[in-house]
Amino acid sequence: MFRLIALIQTGGWMIIPILLASIVTVALIFECAWMLGKSRKRFEAFLMNPQGFQPIHPGERPDPVSTLIAYRLANPKSSAEEVRAYGEVAFGPVDRKVGWLQVIAAIAPLLGLLGTVSGMIQNFGLVASTRPTNPLAQLSAGISEALVATAGGLVVAIIAAIGHHWLSNRVDALMLSAQGAVTDHEPDRGPKPRRGIEEANFGS
Repeated sequence: MFRLIALIQTGGWMIIPILLASIVTVALIFECAWMLGKSRKRFEAFLMNPQGFQPIHPGERPDPVSTLIAYRLANPKSSAEEVRAYGEVAFGPVDRKVGWLQVIAAIAPLLGLLGTVSGMIQNFGLVASTRPTNPLAQLSAGISEALVATAGGLVVAIIAAIGHHWLSNRVDALMLSAQGAVTDHEPDRGPKPRRGIEEANFGS
């Protein structure tokens, strides 16, 4: 534990945004995985009992699958193209959060590289100004410390890239399955007027 704290302290000031990026990465992965898991359970419940399925309970945070099913129930005469279009709208918030993992995976190594370059500039400047008796040893220690930022950035980027690949595949698979099942479902609600996407109130 103390070794980890020491490594973080030697990473320089750039280790702070890298740590923030790691916290955001973990939070995004857990939140998206939780939401997709909830959507998967709701989708399985819909497949088992389509007619008796209740899309959204009062006070409950809606998930993408429940939102898509609620739209289908509110618009029983909607076409397959409309259902697919609204499926992308319903899964949009989760998809955007997953997309941020790709951004973090691209930026984190650059933050680490910037921290390393900044640390090496400081080390070379210190050696040039103090003129130590053993500059090679002091430079080696300084470069080793500066590389901590690069290692941290790479670790965050790897985790973010793996999380993005895993979650994006789950989003695509669940969205396609839900769109197909909801399109094939014929709500038994009797005749009612068509309503637009923006007019559907899914919380009522």
